[in-house]
Amino acid sequence: MRLLGGLVAALAIVLVPSAPAFADNPPVASKTDLAQQAPAKKFERYSSGKRAYTKGSVSGVITNPGAVIENADIKVSGRISDLTKGSACGYAIFRITYQKGGTQPFTHKTFRDCTYKTPASYSFTYKKATLVELKVCSEAKHTKVSDQCLYGGVWKVVYATI
Repeated sequence: MRLLGGLVAALAIVLVPSAPAFADNPPVASKTDLAQQAPAKKFERYSSGKRAYTKGSVSGVITNPGAVIENADIKVSGRISDLTKGSACGYAIFRITYQKGGTQPFTHKTFRDCTYKTPASYSFTYKKATLVELKVCSEAKHTKVSDQCLYGGVWKVVYATI
């Protein structure tokens, strides 16, 4: 019995760390640590038939790291080029999914160039974005992009936090 008591006492000394180890306070995160800068990602994309082309970059600052659905303040910049000599225009359409009161709606940002091989620049920022997708189309000059351009074909993911 004495042997068992001595063994328990020896084990307690080995397994229980000293009191000063408990006295150390863990580091506290500063407010600047709450945002994480993601590196800029480059993208380039042609329309079907290679009649329009866009090239640019997207970067984001994740504002709530570790959340179930992270979101970011993003910045997108680039150039759209029309590669046709006719009356068509090149369109770069971005579909941005964002956080709003527990839901994730999306919006579009459209940029157009109608001058042959003379690119037009674009740049925009958006808060609380979770997903940014890109589609490039070439079609006649319109005030709105056609349904064929928006819903036909495939969107390319250029930035995602989910």
